[in-house]
Amino acid sequence: MLLTVVTYMPLLAQHNNMHDGKHKALGKRVEYDLYIDHLMVNFTGKEKMGMAINGGIPGPVLHFNEGDTAIIRVHNKLKNEETSIHWHGLLLPNEEDGVPYLTTAPIKADQTHTFKFPLIQTGTYWYHSHTMLQEQSGIYGSIVIHPRGWNESASVKEHVIMLSDWTDENPHEVMRNLKRGIDYYAIKKNSVQSWGEALAKGYLKDRAKTEWMRMPAMDVSDVYYNRFFINGKSDHVFTDAKPGDSLRLRIINGSASSYQWVQYAGSKMKVVTADGIAVHPIEVDRILVAIAETYDVEIKLPEDGMAYEFRATAQDISGYASLYLGEGMKMKAPDLPKLDYFALMREMNNMGNMAGMDMSNMKGMKMEGEHKGRDTGDMKMENMGMKNDSSMKDIPKDTSMMAMKMDTTSMKKMKMDSTMTMPRDTAMSNMDMSKMSMGNMNIGDQSEVTLTYNMLRSPAPTVLNDQLPMREIKLSLTGNMIRYVWSFDNKTLSQSDKIVIHKGENVRMTLVNNTMMRHPLHLHGHFFRFLNAQGEYSPMKHTFDIGPMETVTIEFYANEEKDWFFHCHILYHMMAGMTRVVSYENSPPNTQLAPNDQKKVFKEDRMLYFWGQTKIASDAVFGFANIVGNRGILGTTYRVSYKNQYEFQPDYQRFLGKRQFLSVYAGADIRNTFQVVENGKLVDRRVGVLGVRYLLPMFVQSELRVDHRGNVRFQLSRNDMPITRRLRLSLVGNSDWEYNIDFDYNIAKRFYIHASYDSDYKYGAGLTVLW
Repeated sequence: MLLTVVTYMPLLAQHNNMHDGKHKALGKRVEYDLYIDHLMVNFTGKEKMGMAINGGIPGPVLHFNEGDTAIIRVHNKLKNEETSIHWHGLLLPNEEDGVPYLTTAPIKADQTHTFKFPLIQTGTYWYHSHTMLQEQSGIYGSIVIHPRGWNESASVKEHVIMLSDWTDENPHEVMRNLKRGIDYYAIKKNSVQSWGEALAKGYLKDRAKTEWMRMPAMDVSDVYYNRFFINGKSDHVFTDAKPGDSLRLRIINGSASSYQWVQYAGSKMKVVTADGIAVHPIEVDRILVAIAETYDVEIKLPEDGMAYEFRATAQDISGYASLYLGEGMKMKAPDLPKLDYFALMREMNNMGNMAGMDMSNMKGMKMEGEHKGRDTGDMKMENMGMKNDSSMKDIPKDTSMMAMKMDTTSMKKMKMDSTMTMPRDTAMSNMDMSKMSMGNMNIGDQSEVTLTYNMLRSPAPTVLNDQLPMREIKLSLTGNMIRYVWSFDNKTLSQSDKIVIHKGENVRMTLVNNTMMRHPLHLHGHFFRFLNAQGEYSPMKHTFDIGPMETVTIEFYANEEKDWFFHCHILYHMMAGMTRVVSYENSPPNTQLAPNDQKKVFKEDRMLYFWGQTKIASDAVFGFANIVGNRGILGTTYRVSYKNQYEFQPDYQRFLGKRQFLSVYAGADIRNTFQVVENGKLVDRRVGVLGVRYLLPMFVQSELRVDHRGNVRFQLSRNDMPITRRLRLSLVGNSDWEYNIDFDYNIAKRFYIHASYDSDYKYGAGLTVLW
């Protein structure tokens, strides 16, 4: 293994010289043509429009050898739509990275862009669109780079395993649903955690405590998916796998927003690389593969002639994809237990108390599976600013996982279940984790081994050269699940400044996850040390998972130039703002882009979303319509009776503060159901209003307003309180003695039947439509 490291060293030196024009390709030219177009697909029994590369989902596997020069022509056949391709994990010149308007020009409709770059590394990587939500629709594929001189006939048989998720919905509709907080996905996944279910299961106090902290219901993923795929199919058989064969599986999680558990029924899996780079081999039974990570594992087929299942299960256990290796009687991998969301809720409440957290950022525990990792095997350490000394002084205390007694030779003796992510945050260091069941996230047989990041060990030291200056950067992961806004330091990409660094220095980034979701973070164009219990042998990575309430430190030698993306690889989190730009100061201009092009990068989290609701009742038509951005809402409520009564209350609401519980608004109140005396006559009320809203515990919305006549009104409301899985209760009352009680029962994705009593309109019932 160490020989592999040494033989790879010269190529990293070439990487450092890429930008001065001195680099020359050492291998052959390998050319591909990729055609991106719409494709009608039927994965679920319904025809839906997707996007494909060369007519397939996923796109083709791109094979190279180390030292080759890649020449890839990307042809955009989409109608009236730009596209792009990012080469995930590849070290290449900035202009070839593929992020439209940041590093590379977008590929316009009916145009072709040619990428040309040297392959100076080996391993398993992938490519995908970086334009809007195209990745979810099918624009992704895999990359395999073999060592120089690789001989297929003399090597272990191998297969690429591309994991992905599929929804029949238009991805833009998914994003709109997440923004509006529609609970249909939770209904489909049976993760609503209603008050009725809490009462029946003995978790009523926990449910009340969660709502008192204004924390949304628990979940481990945002989206309900119709299918999960291995290489574009839910079921596969590789008949070329024979009894006794040794196989190398190149696993890539190309999902848009699904972490995935992988298992093999026939034997343990020997992890040999992570993110394309060699790690000290370790045998495990399960791996939780974060989005955008890759792992190479080696397996051996049993001699009995049966077909053993390789299974990839969604983290929320809502579905899986299956691959059988070999022919004969099928031997299934074990089913993973369903999650106990109420147990998760209880544990999260306890953890919140211990850590003194701001619970408003929480959603989705996602506590399965400890940290996974990556390697450093084939990299030239000197050219990454590393030195081969045994010093541990650069490793912060909080990266030791609180010592954790994480000796990998005694994993089975640990009191703490090995499938649970133990945050590094020192606020958690005194917790007795042995009593935490974590809602069935202690998945499977406890004698089995689940891969953790602390098990990942580089075959060579990765310590940075301490003679270079060290730049310290700290970022907090933040978010508002109520409004689905994700950010760093409470700022979305469009609201933030660039992270400025200098070429030739070391950079240490400390990431603090203040949300209750996992986030897979990816830094373009770089590998970094992921500081773990292996100390100076900490693995190298380009993507890493950070768990709820966890603190993670990464560090790298800054040997690039220009601007690089750093973002959450949950596609919808990235679109909602959890992105930054790492910028090398005093870099030459990017010749592909116009001076103002980078402003277009900000448009993703500045998008506006439109939605509304109409209640068609026996007594009147009620509803609202909103245009929503990250910081404000322009909207109106309306009520129109069948007796010529009407009410309209338009306003613009602006959210304030980090938690966005507080907002101010200005608008109008126009109605003929509430009349006032003017010049001795009763007239309809038409007034301008100013007000303030504040979200109280239990999700009670308080509102105080004054109109231009000096009249003051105070109002309290609670919307969409889940009584059962499908039944919702909404209440409102104000100081004008107006009140409303409304029950809605979900019958389909956008349809409810409802019954209500209103102080003005009395009893009513009918159909509620979301649009």
